[in-house]
Amino acid sequence: MIIWIASYPKSGNTWIRSFLSSYIYNQGKKFDFDDLLKIRAFPSDREINFLKKKFGIYKFTDMAKHWEMFQKDIIKNQKYVFLKTHNAAIKIDNNVFANLNNCIGLIYIIRDPRDVVLSYSSHLNLNPEKTFEIMQRDDLIEKTNDNNDRTLITSWINHYNSWKHFPKEKILIKYEDLIDSPNETFLKLIKFLNKIINTKIDNKLIEKTINNVSFDKLQKLENQSGFSENRSLSKNHKFFKTGKKRQWIQELDKDLILKLNKYFEKELKELNYN
Repeated sequence: MIIWIASYPKSGNTWIRSFLSSYIYNQGKKFDFDDLLKIRAFPSDREINFLKKKFGIYKFTDMAKHWEMFQKDIIKNQKYVFLKTHNAAIKIDNNVFANLNNCIGLIYIIRDPRDVVLSYSSHLNLNPEKTFEIMQRDDLIEKTNDNNDRTLITSWINHYNSWKHFPKEKILIKYEDLIDSPNETFLKLIKFLNKIINTKIDNKLIEKTINNVSFDKLQKLENQSGFSENRSLSKNHKFFKTGKKRQWIQELDKDLILKLNKYFEKELKELNYN
């Protein structure tokens, strides 16, 4: 069965995967980016290549028709499997992205959308104004390197709401809590997994793992060996850039901040982002 690790881009998904792959599969040993292979993305290159072989250039509706088949194949003979995604929890025609029969839980990572605008703009190599426009599009699709459709991200608001109402056991993790209170936040995550898949709660291992995958260490590891998942459109972009919160206050234009505050007003209030 699937445990989804879902988020909008640039919201802390890789940090959560780093922690879980180290804690669950590597028992807190020295972390390497290869450990992330134990928690694969969906859809991955495997699914993309299947569609390319079948259709050549395919449409997103072709991807959607195969979601359930792909997921059933992934969980075959496995008690549980973590899948990372930036896809919204949507339905296209009669095709549901996260079929309830195939999953047991959800980890949803969220970040102040004003900081997402800033981080995502660097990733896309666009200015923040243009990035904000993109984050309002419900047709926002992440492409493969050869311009095939990979993930239907949609707008930030739609993405959040689509997973917020997901009718399975779920936990919401705030990026800011990973910075302010990592021990408490990761412990909360492990307790959630203990509830749904009986993951062992080991406080010493949690502390050791947090140290192994601290943002500083992930940043240093990327500087030393690169990071293959970095799909930034900017040649000099670092995936693990700063790992800070509330940078939007200093770095975004005041007029843009007013627009963001108005557009995200309901969600900012709901999530206690002031």
